[in-house]
Amino acid sequence: MPKIEKKILKAKEYERMVSNLDIESFELKTSSILEARMTLIGIERIEENLLEIRRQVSADMRAVKLKYLNYDYNKSSLLGSIKRTKVSSKRKSIDKKCDRELGPYENVLYIIDDYLEQIKDVKDYISKIKA
Repeated sequence: MPKIEKKILKAKEYERMVSNLDIESFELKTSSILEARMTLIGIERIEENLLEIRRQVSADMRAVKLKYLNYDYNKSSLLGSIKRTKVSSKRKSIDKKCDRELGPYENVLYIIDDYLEQIKDVKDYISKIKA
């Protein structure tokens, strides 16, 4: 069975997906039990979307890491000790590139985790209201 390659999205696209959820403008209405339940349903939908985006970001980060792990450090290098130093310097260079490429994705994960923590707090608050 042939492998289907998934396109890696840029971190900016994930940031756009998160901002399209309009989390900042979501209104928390808890004046009645019905409003609290409706708010809880809305929050749970946002949470599901955030968790799905988080899974996609993590999968793309794994793909980026794999791309750099599969890099051939020995391309066009000389034999002997020169080869080892070239490979070592190439490896460091490639590791820096990998870290630079993963940095924006890590920021997106940080934003998502922050929202998920806030959602958890709101869900706890609403559950205390309903009780």
